[in-house]
Amino acid sequence: MQVVVVLVVAVVVADVSGATVYDGALPILTIIKFANLHCRVGSKSGTCYTARQCRERSGQGLGACAEGFGVCCYKEITCGGTTWANGTYLLSPGYPSTYNDARMCIMTVSHTPGVCQLRLDFETFDTFPPDQFGHCITDQFTVEGERKFKFLCGSAPSDWHFYLDVAEGPDSTVLRMVTGASSFRRLFRIRVTMIECAHKVPGGCGQYLTGNSGVVQSFNYGGFYLAGLDYGICFRKEKNKCSTTLRVAGPSFVGCPNDLYRLPVGRSAAAVNNPLATLSLYCQLDTNFAPFASLATIQSPLTTVTRGPLVIWHRTDPSDAQPNYHSTAGCIACSGFYQTYLHNDC
Repeated sequence: MQVVVVLVVAVVVADVSGATVYDGALPILTIIKFANLHCRVGSKSGTCYTARQCRERSGQGLGACAEGFGVCCYKEITCGGTTWANGTYLLSPGYPSTYNDARMCIMTVSHTPGVCQLRLDFETFDTFPPDQFGHCITDQFTVEGERKFKFLCGSAPSDWHFYLDVAEGPDSTVLRMVTGASSFRRLFRIRVTMIECAHKVPGGCGQYLTGNSGVVQSFNYGGFYLAGLDYGICFRKEKNKCSTTLRVAGPSFVGCPNDLYRLPVGRSAAAVNNPLATLSLYCQLDTNFAPFASLATIQSPLTTVTRGPLVIWHRTDPSDAQPNYHSTAGCIACSGFYQTYLHNDC
């Protein structure tokens, strides 16, 4: 989305007496365009709008942007709020203080025309954790119409984000945070960015990672991983990079066959003796069954064989009755996944 600022400059001439007169020529139109980009002033960030657009969105101007033709517009809403400002922050009640009561918190984001996705950046998210099966029983963060996750609860990893697919056109997305009566110091701050259809990430991608290296982590890592997930972790194809190496950075466990974390890394060198005959499933079967005992340990590092964009698929059963932690160790810290990735030169 771009903002157009039109400056009208009249053409004048001076006569020999020094008086200024209009020569009758048409005005000169100077058109200045600038994109509604992310901007930051001090510790706060916003979106670059004209001053008028910022006022129309009930935003707060933090300072100048676009070489002084725009203002960095900060907007936040909490329970009951509605926004159509790009880059709005969704805040928990009383933020930055925590809250500890049962309530229904509804926030609405109205899309501008040409928007096909919303990106949620979870800057802070701490709510009551899921039960041992990954179900969000006490607290639930849900998005109306979203199919890539059923609910979120627990804690978000650092810099965790998620893409929502929305219908193109003037429409709204309703986000709900429902909290139960159990005592917990809840806190959340989520930035919502509208993604135009021309710049959307591939369909099915819940996450889209850029850059030559980084971290891949499951939601609520260190506790029980969540049920009801079905999304791709997608990596942008970087220039002059042809494969990717993934290394385990912390205890990792996703239980097969109901829950999957599928890696396109090729076949195992010991395919004949490997019950899965492949390294493409980053998960474990019942390790109490002798043929599957070797699958209790994730192989690391793993290097992909594909030369194209990398997609890891993560799916968990919404009604699985198997506990979402390592069945042998019974270790809560051994749930989910935590990896680093590095794209390798061609």
